[in-house]
Amino acid sequence: MFLTLFKYKLYLFFAMDWDLYAWLKRGNRRKEVLKLLVNSQSPMTTNEIKAKLKVALSQASFTIKELSNKKLVECLNPKDKIGRLYKITNDGKGILNEI
Repeated sequence: MFLTLFKYKLYLFFAMDWDLYAWLKRGNRRKEVLKLLVNSQSPMTTNEIKAKLKVALSQASFTIKELSNKKLVECLNPKDKIGRLYKITNDGKGILNEI
């Protein structure tokens, strides 16, 4: 078990996108949104994220857009213009575990 965990950590170290890691580490709001989504029982809308983090809707929307562009968050209903649902991706979970 230990060897498997060690190999996994070693793999993550060499496979890690260090630019993405640094970008995420610099942004407190980015980390807050990812933590919120990883701990959520269900996908969340931008309005729900805004309310939980007590930030402006524009800030929440911008952060979601940034995370989505980096493939750390995905929209489950992209065709809808209102009430889009977001969840964290496996890549998002993986990099969040490293921070």
